[in-house]
Amino acid sequence: MIAFNVRTHYNENSHKNKEHQGKGVTMVESYIMIVCDEPTTSRVWGMLLTDLHCQPIITNTISHALTALEESAPDLIVVDVTSRDVNGVQICKTLREHVVAPMLFFTPINNETHMLEAYQAGVDDCIIKPISPAIFLAKVKVWLHRSWTVRVESLDRLNVGEYTLDPSTHRLLANDGRKIRLSNLEFRVLYLLVDHPGQTFSNEEIIDRVWGFHGEGNSTLVKNVIYRLRKKIEPNSTQAKYIRTETGGYLFRR
Repeated sequence: MIAFNVRTHYNENSHKNKEHQGKGVTMVESYIMIVCDEPTTSRVWGMLLTDLHCQPIITNTISHALTALEESAPDLIVVDVTSRDVNGVQICKTLREHVVAPMLFFTPINNETHMLEAYQAGVDDCIIKPISPAIFLAKVKVWLHRSWTVRVESLDRLNVGEYTLDPSTHRLLANDGRKIRLSNLEFRVLYLLVDHPGQTFSNEEIIDRVWGFHGEGNSTLVKNVIYRLRKKIEPNSTQAKYIRTETGGYLFRR
């Protein structure tokens, strides 16, 4: 396997306009994980996504991808594996055990059985290669719009301890002026909890409300998001003050 940088960080100053206005909606910068074993291809996808005002998280193996997932919650995953020695379907299956973000799977095999296996592994969209950059970006925008468009006018700013949760930017605004970026996924989970202080939500309820499907058996998915949120907002992430673990789920205390 050819090694290259596991993670590509988005340059926050490279684009001035990071929020995109539509008809009553605001599209906020999204995190997109790319799992690709071909360095040139992964860099091309990364540059295209940066131009789309997204932050690419580039990985080249499943182990690298799992390590990156400990740091960031992607809003979309793209799996593009070219080596015959690597089972792309198995990569998708492993990723699906850890995340519920939409997953696009690039494959050169135009075979119904192969594609069905990919869908059974948790893929949301199988894409037969080759694919043009324009079609790639169109699919990315469709999936982001479908999954994470937030109607800003329907959401109010909420207080989270020493922070204010701003729906228009998906940021936590600290009283001292600091701004903490949340992924779309982290924002939606946190907003749900903060908007219902003192109410315990089970893993299944969180997944149902945030992702829109029944979440039985997916406790690890929610646990990972809660872990990242605590690292961002808790004075001591090992002794939670705001996001509390209760019997049956999680709740937010002011």
